[in-house]
Amino acid sequence: MANAERFGPGADATEFVPGDFILTHRHHLFSKLIRLAQMRRFKGPDAPYAHWSHSAMVVGRDGALVEAETMGVRRSPISRYRDDEYHLVRLGAELDSDGRARTVAYAESQVGQAFGYLDMLAAGLHLLFGWPLRWVRRNHEICSSLVVKALQAGGLLHELDPALTLPADLAKRFDVRP
Repeated sequence: MANAERFGPGADATEFVPGDFILTHRHHLFSKLIRLAQMRRFKGPDAPYAHWSHSAMVVGRDGALVEAETMGVRRSPISRYRDDEYHLVRLGAELDSDGRARTVAYAESQVGQAFGYLDMLAAGLHLLFGWPLRWVRRNHEICSSLVVKALQAGGLLHELDPALTLPADLAKRFDVRP
């Protein structure tokens, strides 16, 4: 069963298993817009899940990540989140070694792809108006769709639609609360 471990500003995780992922709360304008939109759907007991505005896949034992940001999909070190709060979602036995290898391979294969601006717009319209738009373009990713597709490659989360999944959905699925 998965569990999440919190790391506050200045704290660093020291052990990583490729195939796990992080959820973080960022302070950029884009992140604030994501949280505000998520708050429209995640209310009442689900409201805490809207706290999360970004997700990334762990691909290396050193904490190397693959993440989709506005400049595209890239590799980055976990240390770039040292000044932010993040939760490391450890999947444990839910994801066996073969599944982890497929998860990491998918994430790594996306490095260099463009950011999915249309995907983000469609996800926002879905949150705001309930329209399930799927403007997913091949070779374009947003952070949460990258994580979902990678985990689907590993055999998990087949019930989630990557085009309609945001960080709050991942947080709810794995019960990651701030």
